[in-house]
Amino acid sequence: MELNKRCMEILRYLIEKDDFVKTEELVEIYKLTDRAIRYNTDKIEAFLVKNGFKYFERQYNKGIMLIKDEKLEEFLKGFINADTDISRYQYVYSKDERMKFIATKLLQASQPINISYFQGKLSLSKNTILKELDLLGKWLNDRGLELIRKPKLGILINGKEADKRRIITELVSETISSEDILSYASKKLALTKINNLQFDILFSDINLDFLDSLIRTAETELERKFSDEAYGGLITHLAIMIKRIQLNKEIYLPDVDMEIIRQGIEYKVAQVITSKIEENFSIKIPETETRYIALHLLGAKVLKNNEQFINGRASLDGLFTIATLMTEEIERIYEVDFGSAKDNIIQGLVIHLRPTIYRIRYNLKLSNPIYDEIRASYNELFLNTKIVAFHLEHYIKHEIDDQEVSYITLHFGAALENARAVTRDKPKIVIVCGTGIGTAKMVASKIASEFDVQIVDTISCREIGIITEEYNYIISTVEIPDYDPKKYIRINPLLLEKDYIKLGQYLKFKYDRTANHYNKLKLVNRLIDIAEKYVKIPDRKFLQYEFLYELNKTNDFETEGRYIYMLNSLLTWGTIKVNADCDNWIGAIKLGTDLLIENGCVEDRYYDAIINNFKEFGPYMVVAPGIVLSHARPENGVNKLSMSLITLKNPIEFGNKSNDPVKLIITLAASDNETHLKALSQLMDLFMNSEDMTQIFKASNKEDVIDIINKYSK
Repeated sequence: MELNKRCMEILRYLIEKDDFVKTEELVEIYKLTDRAIRYNTDKIEAFLVKNGFKYFERQYNKGIMLIKDEKLEEFLKGFINADTDISRYQYVYSKDERMKFIATKLLQASQPINISYFQGKLSLSKNTILKELDLLGKWLNDRGLELIRKPKLGILINGKEADKRRIITELVSETISSEDILSYASKKLALTKINNLQFDILFSDINLDFLDSLIRTAETELERKFSDEAYGGLITHLAIMIKRIQLNKEIYLPDVDMEIIRQGIEYKVAQVITSKIEENFSIKIPETETRYIALHLLGAKVLKNNEQFINGRASLDGLFTIATLMTEEIERIYEVDFGSAKDNIIQGLVIHLRPTIYRIRYNLKLSNPIYDEIRASYNELFLNTKIVAFHLEHYIKHEIDDQEVSYITLHFGAALENARAVTRDKPKIVIVCGTGIGTAKMVASKIASEFDVQIVDTISCREIGIITEEYNYIISTVEIPDYDPKKYIRINPLLLEKDYIKLGQYLKFKYDRTANHYNKLKLVNRLIDIAEKYVKIPDRKFLQYEFLYELNKTNDFETEGRYIYMLNSLLTWGTIKVNADCDNWIGAIKLGTDLLIENGCVEDRYYDAIINNFKEFGPYMVVAPGIVLSHARPENGVNKLSMSLITLKNPIEFGNKSNDPVKLIITLAASDNETHLKALSQLMDLFMNSEDMTQIFKASNKEDVIDIINKYSK
């Protein structure tokens, strides 16, 4: 009988829940279809029965429940960690898990590894391993590394040390969550067998309690509390560094400004850390490694920052100014006044942006685990945040990727929620969040806007034992290791409908939640059920989010009496021109605005405003490779909402190193802060489809362009 990683995760969830679990609940948690969940639970049940345990208890309208057995936890623990007795039960690794394990092991090795090692660890044939090595070789080539096969010796990976470290970190972040690391650090036990293999590579012969003490020292010295996500990243970085130095591998950092790094307190803390590591492991750490640790401290996401701000700035005048500009721009877009909370919003944004800047400048990539959910649930806010982020791009002279934008989106989402919140006497709540200050603020603000509560603190789960504030409830977005599940309320960071229902059992809603939302949810589920009869839906929950989002927006516009503009209602025959001749970027902008001026959509001064924005702030409007989205404020001469599209016969340089040369100019003239958002969202969807964009770039007539635009205007 075989179980894969997903089955193991569901089995552990059933054990820890200790109650009935509905299929819908598992669908939301694991982002699978109903059918996939039922397949996995049936497989788990068959596995348990085969090994002498009981069938699930099943009750109509309640779901399934695992019958508790004192031997079951011991059995599960042995199953996860066992490397022997394969004949009794076997964990089957997915192809993705196998490739990442092989890559991690090879990247950490100093000598070639024989294929037989991977055969034994993964219980696979030699031919299967060879096929997967072919795929791995291509994957590594795309990342600047080379897979070398030495006859009779084995396999190894060649390449720059910095690239190897970067890829190891990428692999670890994709296979091991911060919760996995926290659980392993506290229990010394991996939650899944693939994690057990990864942890053996990363942490063998390394005392995790020692690494934990180093990070806590850094938090004390820097007067910061790192997010659980950052904590896991720092633990991983230190473990990788120690093992690489033990193999006499030293990193080279050609693009790091040594003087700036040395001047900061992070460098001094990094020196303390390296000194303790040298003493503990009897190794000599090169100065470049100390700087690299300092970089990771600078780029680490924080949940709290206790550094004292001087007049609200803490010697960060430039960044404070940028945070102020971004915040005020959001106020204008959403027509809100943050009032007395504005200073705290700006200071919180500064706290978030400071490590963001170092991550961007030194290419320390960060992935937001709820990026897709943010795009589904808060896409308008994401797009507006992307627009106001040009202030930051101009300040640091680097493009900000969408992952970083999504974190800033959470920060502004929290501010907007709080702007609508009503202050009342409330029970005291502590929010436990693992991913950083942006997510924590979003969760706290949404709870505060829906319930009569007072948020007294936001902490990481590592701080659960040292809460100083008085509280009535703990609400957590992550599992808290070694903490009684009955003493806290576990929720999804996006606060799904089931979370509101759960919280409603403990907290009082601020207002009567009518059946309207529930009716919408029922309608959406009925529509999806109908759709599933005719098409395969890869992600039911994501489609549910999209439907609810569209229903809510439709209601908003109906309430306001506004028309919803689709992309094809703005980009029409009269506002499209293909294969235009132009000599420079100024002329290209004029082509786009001339089409709107000819149609009476904007005044001549709208062109002047766009040119002035380019001259003042640089080419921030070059939003993607080959694409300019030129625009100015409504008050700069917009008569009505409109848009034009120009393709150039010969691409033109706009001065954006990342996205030049430009082939397509979109000119947007927005008449207010909302009516263009649907069309803009559809345009962004088009930008993300490289095949359709290529067809637009190559189009020789307007009809071909309009056909593609119509695909996205639904």
